This record gives sequence, structure tokens and C-alpha cells, in this order.
Amino acid sequence: MALEILQVGSSRERERFLRLPWRLYREDPAWVPNLLVLQREVIDSRKNPFFEHGEAQLFLALRDGEPVGRISAHIDRLHNEFHGERTGFFGFFESVDDPEVASSLFQAAERWLAERGMDCARGPMNFSVNEEVGMLVEGFEHPPMIAMTHALPYYGALVEGAGYAKAIDLYAYRWDIKEPPARMMKVVEAARSVPAVKVRTVDMRNLRRDVDILLDIYNDAWKDNWGYVPATAREAHKMASDLRLIADPNIGIIAEVNGEPAGMILGLPNLYEAIRDFHGYLNPWNALKLVWRLKVRKLETGRLLLFGVKQKFRRSRDLVGLPFLLLHELYLGSRKGRYKWGEMSWVLENNGALNAIMPYWDAYVYKRYRIYEKALT
Repeated sequence: MALEILQVGSSRERERFLRLPWRLYREDPAWVPNLLVLQREVIDSRKNPFFEHGEAQLFLALRDGEPVGRISAHIDRLHNEFHGERTGFFGFFESVDDPEVASSLFQAAERWLAERGMDCARGPMNFSVNEEVGMLVEGFEHPPMIAMTHALPYYGALVEGAGYAKAIDLYAYRWDIKEPPARMMKVVEAARSVPAVKVRTVDMRNLRRDVDILLDIYNDAWKDNWGYVPATAREAHKMASDLRLIADPNIGIIAEVNGEPAGMILGLPNLYEAIRDFHGYLNPWNALKLVWRLKVRKLETGRLLLFGVKQKFRRSRDLVGLPFLLLHELYLGSRKGRYKWGEMSWVLENNGALNAIMPYWDAYVYKRYRIYEKALT
């Protein structure tokens, strides 16, 4: 059977690229497809702000004319400028359980990257580290959370069979919405008693202002993390615009110290819980169901998307409990809805501070994602 690797160009080819997972995951009860209308925007260079600082090529594997695999090859100039590297990336990897298909896809992506001067391939990232990141390697039985990936159990072997090795793992913690452990409340109350500390929820009436504040905290708090790339203002506001319908201000909290933004914690209702039976399509009937589920019935699960404190405030003894105060405020906000549990993702395996905090909050790792890399010769 003839295998062809196609460089995706036409709108029809892009649609076939996006719809391949419906074939691959049809027997997987955990898989939840994101809405096609959102997926189309992600790979559209006119709508995704990534393309202001990046370029990409999509590839589709066809066997006897039928799609059997896909991958992207892309370059993020912001990443390479910030880290002083010539690293290229792959993403959107999906494949039948066939090493020939996977290897052929990776060879095409690697060739594209090498032709543009890259000396390393890393991924998966869809497209940026500030978008969907990592390949699921543990926890396949659990459905994905909003803006997190899913995978079939054999994917890791296909990637490694193409010559890739682990670069780093990412953790997803499960946190049940229940009364925080008593041992932590002393730290929380100590932080709450500091006169200079004020906490507030995100103001949806002044969302643009608060998005800029969240962006400022993010770019300061994460700048020393592995793989960090500065998020741009357009990327932040595009995400806010996309998520405005589902946002819950009760679980978006900003902490200020003497009036200066110091830390934040941002949770999102789990859109995938609401669209699980939509099969990726947002028709008028599904749109009505979505609004009812989000605004009337409410959701039971959410994702802790962002959590951090600016570096200068981490050095103050009075503020050592600020991260715990933010977690407690998230708990209090969650109690105002129907939330039963949330996922905190993703957390770098080498993030010692955060990985030390989460067990004290009775959170535990229930999924693991992996980023791979390979030298290009």
C-alpha cells in the first residue's frame, strides 16, 4: 500500500488534517474533540497570533489516498531569540500504530526544519509553549481538560522509535474541591493578615486592563522556567476573547501588595465537560446547550491554568504564604459554583516549589505529559 507525505496547502487538505483524530480515537471513550471552529483558527495564519513571530508547515500522511497520520513543523522566533537557540518544533502529531507512517512524518518535519537552519527538533507543541503542550504518557483513561492534549497509548513508542528522547515531563495534578488541610490555614491566615496584601477577582467589565495585569505577572513569574517564551499582548487578548464566554470571575484572582500586582491564580471551567457530546461541531442547537450548561447548570470540573507570584515578592518573609492565600481564594471562589474537582496543569517536573506545595493541598499527580527532542544532522 502506497504511503505519501503531503504538504498541506489547500483548505480541503487542512480540513482533512483537522478531522483525522475522529478516525483514530473512535474507540477511545476518554477522547473529547475540541470544537472544529476553534481548531480551524489555531492553524490559520490570519487568526493565530503565533504567526506574528512564527512560521509553520503542516504534513498529512496518506495511505492509498486515506489520511493515516499528521504532524506540524514550525519555528518560533521568539523562543530562539529568548534562549539563543536554533530549535525547531513539531506538533499536532497523530498516527495509526505504524512506525513507517510515524517515521515518515517526522522525517518530513525534520527536513523542513533543517532546511531553515534548525539544529534541534522538540515537541509536541501546538504551536507555542503558551498553547497546547506535551504528549500524554500516563493517565490515558482520563478525559482531557480544556486546552490540554490527549493521546493514544502507543504514541510514545512511535516518537521514540523515530529517534526522540525525553526532554522534560509535565505534571497534571488533581485537586478535589474540599476544605483545605488545617495545617495550611495558619500560613493562609498569616498572609491574609499582612496589611499591604489585597486580593480581588478579575473584573469582567475591565477585562482588557486585567488581562494586561495577568500578562505582566505571567511574564515575570515564569521567565526562569524551562522553555519559557514571553507571551505577547495580542496572544493574551486573543485567548481572553476566545474564553470570555466560559470565564468564571470567581476563580480568577489577582493579589496586590501596596497596590502593585504581585500574584495571580486563574482557573477556567472545563469546556470539554460541556462539549463532550458535540463531536466537535457547534451548530445552533449545540450552541444553546453550551450556553445553558455554562451559565445555568454550571460545570463540575475546571482547570487551574495560571498560578504564580512575581519574583521580587517571593523574597519577602511576610509574603511566604502568598501562594497558599491564592489557592485558598481559588477554593472559596470554586465553592460558589458546582465545581467538584479541578486539574492544575501543566507543572514542570523540575518546578521544585510548586511540586512541593501541591501535596500539602492534598493534590496529586494523575496525568503525565512528555516533551521530546532530537538533534538534527
